[in-house]
This record gives sequence, structure tokens and C-alpha cells, in this order.
Amino acid sequence: MMTGSTQENSHWIVRLNYRNRTASFALLFAAIGVYFYGVAHSGFAWAMLVLQFLIYPHLMYLRARHSRSPLAAELNNLLCDSLLFGIWIGWLGFPLWISYTMVIGVTINLMVFRGPKGFLQAAAALAAGVLLSLAIQSPQLAHYSYWPSDLLCIAGLTLYLMMVGNVAFTRNDRIRETRDQLHKSQKALQQANQALQRQLEENTLLQQQLREQADRDPLTGAYNRRYFDVSINRELSFCQRHEQPLSLVLLDIDHFKSVNDDHGHQAGDLLLVTLANLLHQHSRASDIVCRFGGEEFLIVLPNTDCTTAKERAEQYRVAFAAAGVTWLDQPVSRTLSAGVACFPAQANDAAGLIHCADVALYEAKKSGRNRVVSFSDETREATHLSS
Repeated sequence: MMTGSTQENSHWIVRLNYRNRTASFALLFAAIGVYFYGVAHSGFAWAMLVLQFLIYPHLMYLRARHSRSPLAAELNNLLCDSLLFGIWIGWLGFPLWISYTMVIGVTINLMVFRGPKGFLQAAAALAAGVLLSLAIQSPQLAHYSYWPSDLLCIAGLTLYLMMVGNVAFTRNDRIRETRDQLHKSQKALQQANQALQRQLEENTLLQQQLREQADRDPLTGAYNRRYFDVSINRELSFCQRHEQPLSLVLLDIDHFKSVNDDHGHQAGDLLLVTLANLLHQHSRASDIVCRFGGEEFLIVLPNTDCTTAKERAEQYRVAFAAAGVTWLDQPVSRTLSAGVACFPAQANDAAGLIHCADVALYEAKKSGRNRVVSFSDETREATHLSS
């Protein structure tokens, strides 16, 4: 025995497509009915018209709603729509506006949920339907055009595209509201992630965006340590397979504690946000900028050798020193120190690279700060001492 409302338990895409299919098929019924009125058709043709465009949408909804996997069933329903529309197009003799409306409707439907793959599937199903129709009856092109039917097709296609646009707007608005909630606090982010994990099972369209939010530090917008731990092994495996170098740059703001002590934690936060923005501005799309902890940032530079990585770190250092950050009309600018480590020259795994970068950063601090040091033979002794 089912508990609760079946309407509430069905997938939102099933409910959405049921409304859209019922309305759009009714408009197509009117357009083809007017076309039938202009060209005499048998009672069988009228019966098929009623079955296809007035009864069929409800049957497809019941099929998806009672399926074990409503979403998969609904996507298969869209393929059925394409096949049947192909049969109708071939049977009617390819009337221009009716055929165009059917083709646009089913291809957009499948592209919304499956992308270019959905377009190809819709096109294949349409072609199969046309061929099936032509196999049953002799090919015959429609030479008749009835302007009321054409106007109904144009109106129906316009309303359908407006419905698609409204759905996209509604989903984007929901995404924006979710993002605003996730930025309120770190605690709110964790709570929201728990709720959104349940929502992800019902809403595949939001999945990628919610994952992006979960991987970001709420203050700076940089990736967090969790994301680094997941991505570094993937990057190292890729570089190893393709025999490419990879470098890490570990940054630390010099005398950061004094900023919090002298100006307050809000000034310290402003300095962290400034550095994060600067790192993003000077990074490539393939680079990974992470807030590693406190005032430390770690940048992963795929396909970058040691010399180039050191040059990049020097760019960060010079740009940050020139940033000119002020808080309550008081200058709070600071410098930064950086340590650079490279794969495979100095280490072959993530832990080794982090250790080498940390040793190089320690040497930069020890040497007077506001400088960049690469892990090399000169820093190897410090590595042995710290291990």
C-alpha cells in the first residue's frame, strides 16, 4: 500500500514534463485538428489524433509516476515522443509548420536533460519514426497549407519556448538563493550541505553547483583543504602518465598575527581576502588555489617546472606587497614568504611535495621573510633535520 500522495512522491521532472506535455500536446491537437478540417481525414485519423495528443500525455505520466525510477522512465518517455512525432510527420506528408514544431519540441526537451547526446537521440528517434511511417505507406509530400493551423503552430511553439525559459529562470533563481544561504557562516554551510545532499538525489541539475560550494572556503572563496586532498592525487597521476612536471607554492603572510593584534580580526580577514583575490587574478584556469590553513595558501601548478613556479611565486609576492590594504584609514599591508616544491624533481607524492614546500617556506622565513625559496640541495639539510 502506498503512503502519502503519489503526486508528492513523483520526481519533479516528471511533474514538470506532465504539465508541459499536456499543454503543448493540446495545442498540437488543435493545430493538427484544424489541418484535418482543411483536408478531409478518416474517422481513424481523428481517433489517432485524440489518442496521441489528448490521452497519451496522461498515460506517459502514469507510467513514469509508478516506475521504480521515475526520472529514467520520463527520459524514455521523451524518446517515445520523438518516435511518435516522426511517425506523425511522415504520415502527414511533412507539413512545414507542424513538422517544425514537433522537431523543435522534442529536440529541446531531450537537450535540456541530456545535452548534445539528447539532441542526437531525439534526431535518431524522429528519423526512425519517419522511416517506419514511410515503410507503412507510400511517401507523399503535403502540398496543402492552411494558415489557421500554421498560426496555431507558431503560437504553440512560442508558448512552449516561454515555458522552457520560465523553468530555466525558476531553477537559476533557486540556485542563487541556495548560494546566498551557504555563504552566511561555516556552520550554516555544513548544515546546508547535509540538507542539499538529500536534495541532490532529486535534483541532478543542481549537483555540480552545490559541489563547488562545498569545496570553497567561505571567507576567501579559495578551495579548502578537503578539495586539495581530493584533487592533488588526481593531478599527480595525470602528470605522471603524461610525463609532465607539477609544482606547489606554499604562501604565508608575514607577521599576520600582529595584524589581528593591532587592528582586529576583521582587518586580518580583509588581508586574507585580498591575497585570495590576487592569487586568482594571477592564476590560470588549470591552477588550484587553496586556503591551506590560517594565513597559509597553497597553489597547485600543473604542467609547471620549478623555474616557472618560482617566477610565479615571485609575481604573487611583488603584487601582494604593492596591494596597499587599509583598514579604518590605517595601513595593514604585509608581505608574504613562499616555498616552492616540484614533482618529480623533489618528491613523488602529495605528502612529500607538501613537506618540501613547507621546508622551503621555513627557509624563506628564516632568511628574513618577504622572499621566495625553492626546495633544493641547500634546503635538503633542513629537511633531514625536521624529519
